[in-house]
Amino acid sequence: METWREQNWEYAKSTSFDVMITGGGVNGACLYHQLCSQGYKVLLIDKGDFAGGSSQSSGMMIWGGLLYLRNLDVCSVYRLSRARDAMIKLMSDRVSPCLFRYVPSSEGGRNGQIVQAGLYLYWLAGMLRRRAPFSQRVFGEAVFIRDVGSKGSFVYEEGVLKGSDCRFVLRWIAPFQAPEHVPLNYCAVEDGSYSAKEQLWRLHLKDTLYHRETEATARCVVNCAGVWVDKVNQDFGVRTPYKHLLSKGVYLGLQRHEAHHTPLIFDMEQHGDVVTYLPWGPIALLGPTETLVRTAEEGYDVSEEDARFLLEQAAQHLRTPVNKTEIISLRCGVRPLAVPTSFRGDCYPLDISRRHRIVKDSRLPWISLYGGKITGCIETCRRICAELSRLIPRAVTPVTPGPVEDEVELTSFPGLAQKVPSVEWCKTQEFCLTLEDYLRRRTNISQWVAREGLGRNDENLGAVEKIALSLCNYDQLKVSACVKRYREQVNRRFDSLIART
Repeated sequence: METWREQNWEYAKSTSFDVMITGGGVNGACLYHQLCSQGYKVLLIDKGDFAGGSSQSSGMMIWGGLLYLRNLDVCSVYRLSRARDAMIKLMSDRVSPCLFRYVPSSEGGRNGQIVQAGLYLYWLAGMLRRRAPFSQRVFGEAVFIRDVGSKGSFVYEEGVLKGSDCRFVLRWIAPFQAPEHVPLNYCAVEDGSYSAKEQLWRLHLKDTLYHRETEATARCVVNCAGVWVDKVNQDFGVRTPYKHLLSKGVYLGLQRHEAHHTPLIFDMEQHGDVVTYLPWGPIALLGPTETLVRTAEEGYDVSEEDARFLLEQAAQHLRTPVNKTEIISLRCGVRPLAVPTSFRGDCYPLDISRRHRIVKDSRLPWISLYGGKITGCIETCRRICAELSRLIPRAVTPVTPGPVEDEVELTSFPGLAQKVPSVEWCKTQEFCLTLEDYLRRRTNISQWVAREGLGRNDENLGAVEKIALSLCNYDQLKVSACVKRYREQVNRRFDSLIART
């Protein structure tokens, strides 16, 4: 077991925390960063890896909610545009402005003048802080688009994450590691109770990797568990006026054309929706789908229908159809959509507002976050901090975060031109414990290299075994079991799906 984990586990047991956050996705991580900066004693836990749920499957767009204009939800557009622009201004090391290109369908589709008017309205709703939209008939990406048509394209500006959504989450967490600031992945809260006399939660924690247990104490709990918020609330007897509907979103990772530099937006015939084609390193992400699912577990499996639908979209919009054997990676996540508990409707997910809801329990020091997006995470967490300040006196001495990624140790991986953080660095600095932690979330290897890093014909198996050797502390028996388990997962999640599609 890694030294840092032993240490953090002891801190979790011995420190009396002001706040425990359950859920280490983008909202939980952002809140952890803000509370630690203000001097609160904070325990952050996640039953899996940090950024291991919905936060690892976004399109990495920091956008102002353009599609919400179709429902005339101008308030959401204004709010998200303001949040987008603040992130671009204040987080230039992690978020950059980026031009997006909307390519109307040459066969029907939206009227060009209406599209241009909508983009100008979008620009106005963003208070003119981004570049003004403009039309462009000649552009580089036209060489691989099936039929650009006489409408050309319309260009407008959004923001995008640098690197990946997972590393964006990790950079909120990594600067704060101390006895009073404890992040623990693979740590589940099994149960707990609140003592009104002590004004403390006593929480039973379980290490889901190393099978040990302990008790932690905190004055308040914030439930940022994303798609599992309802389950956590149910386990603790917390009732709220909201619940989550779950929408599955799938992207296909395809080889990026050398002329593809700008994110593309294509018309889709269904629901008046669009499909995006986003350049990301050596690949391009095509998607996402929008499908309501009943459970989070159902939402993290790509189906044959998902893959076929996106391949059909590729055939419709790209000059050269994509064969299923050309798929490099699959990206699947679940969006939590906040609705009233009385909601019984059956509708298309994009018709549901993406607004978040912060709910403070009337009886207990417990706060739940419903919904939420990467774009609005900072403002959302500021509101939660304001609620917490009414429950817990604001700390007197703010804390300055430590440096992050100044001296990252880089290494090479077969098939990638871009170097990646070394496994040793990720083990000691970024809570990396498993092979999938490293290949999927600390690096982009499993997304940029075929078959989740193994290669088309297992040609990278030796490189993966070397990584596993370090993660398993050079125990050869554990390495064999680790790599075998990973290959079985790749076969189930990727190979079998491609064979069935």
